[in-house]
Amino acid sequence: MDKKNKGQILVIVGALLLLLVNNFSLRHKLSDLQLELQNIRGSISAISFNDGGMEYRIMEELKKGASALASSETKLSFKNGKLMLDVTLVPKMLQPGSTYYVVSGYDKVEARAQNGTSFVASLPFDVAENNQVYAVIETEEGALQEKLPEIYVDQYFAIDIRSMSLEETDKKIVMDLTAVTEESAVFLESLNEVSAVVLNEKNEETDRLEMKETDVVLPDSEHDYGFAHKAFTVSLPEELYEMDLFKVVVELKNYGVTMISDEVYQYSSDGTEMNGVMGAGFRISFEE
Repeated sequence: MDKKNKGQILVIVGALLLLLVNNFSLRHKLSDLQLELQNIRGSISAISFNDGGMEYRIMEELKKGASALASSETKLSFKNGKLMLDVTLVPKMLQPGSTYYVVSGYDKVEARAQNGTSFVASLPFDVAENNQVYAVIETEEGALQEKLPEIYVDQYFAIDIRSMSLEETDKKIVMDLTAVTEESAVFLESLNEVSAVVLNEKNEETDRLEMKETDVVLPDSEHDYGFAHKAFTVSLPEELYEMDLFKVVVELKNYGVTMISDEVYQYSSDGTEMNGVMGAGFRISFEE
């Protein structure tokens, strides 16, 4: 082989080696690019999940027993002669397109946005049913239902007889009422249907006398435990004293609620009288 051919062969071999090296380098770079592309896709997927998938994570938390609400409040109020349920919902996170409802019994009311962070709703409350209250959150993914704090109805009707007296000259009963809780003050302040119910020895109603509101003697502020006070009075007819025995209970009616006291007065033809019940409460019933 002459020197000329030998030189050409060396050039060709060198070129082939260079091509092989470049090919290996390109393959390595391609592999790196593919790996980087996979990392980018993974990052995009994570970003997409963190953004658009937030509602999914909330749904999963709810399935585990977590709450979608940061806080909630349920309370009763007296408005226009009706007992109303007022609810405030504060979601942990506001999701576009979500709608919030409050459900009690067969009533479902949409809660309206307030202050940009909370939702409020007001609906009639049936004390006879005393239904459980729920928040319903409707999203694009579906509907969620969450139980809200229980309503303790009795605290809204906590009325006591602070004092009861009988004026012997005209047989006039004077009764002072006190609202024991702040919630029951509205009930007492709006109360205007009060009756003295006369019962015979068989506890059968024989008469019903309207009690009129009168000026109340406020208790000493140092010993006053009430949030509101009212006084009512009624004169007992003379013909009642022709009965062998009769007794008087007091009935209050307001907002579909009836409250009946224990005996506040009793008379017997043998001359026995009983009056002056103090600190007594009422038995509560609700109109159907």
